[in-house]
Amino acid sequence: MTENRGEEARPGTGTPVRAQSSMVSDRALVDATGRTRDEWYEMLDEAGAKEWDHAKIARWLGGKHEVDGWWAQGVTVGYEQSRGLREPGQRPDGSFDASSSKTLPANVEDVWPYLVDEDSRREWLDLELNPRSQSAQSIRFDGGEGSRVSFYLDAAPPTKAGRPRCKISLQHSRLKREEVVETKEFWKGALARLAAILSDGD
Repeated sequence: MTENRGEEARPGTGTPVRAQSSMVSDRALVDATGRTRDEWYEMLDEAGAKEWDHAKIARWLGGKHEVDGWWAQGVTVGYEQSRGLREPGQRPDGSFDASSSKTLPANVEDVWPYLVDEDSRREWLDLELNPRSQSAQSIRFDGGEGSRVSFYLDAAPPTKAGRPRCKISLQHSRLKREEVVETKEFWKGALARLAAILSDGD
């Protein structure tokens, strides 16, 4: 991975459409769209969607069936993967994403400075990042070489002993295929260092 490296966000969360549609449960999909994944895929097959491009599938879901934009994108990505039209982690433009997540031993507000403050970020992350945008619990960066890095923080249930926890998720997008495996390993190590720092601070 070469160090120094815009996705559509889910309303109310700042979470981008994931390449792996399984990250969204069927229950959530039914609640939002009225159908399961398999039901949507069957309908798309019947409509001839195997011959459509990404944009046409998403438009069909949104226009004909009034599926919200974020959910339409998620169903589209999952359909393309399930039918072999897109590789896991591949975006419509042909680039790839690498994702990682970890549960951390701290509250969201305690982790946040390690993302937004450059000096604190350098304690665990050996990568130059330039901020692009942020919301209450997410922040996006330019990652160098045209890539993007997005972080998301969510509260997690405390431990049985009552110790606070939160979950950090990240997506490194606009990668080349050959960069994905190394990038995932890079972020796995980085998040482990962050967890160790937070544990030492207890």
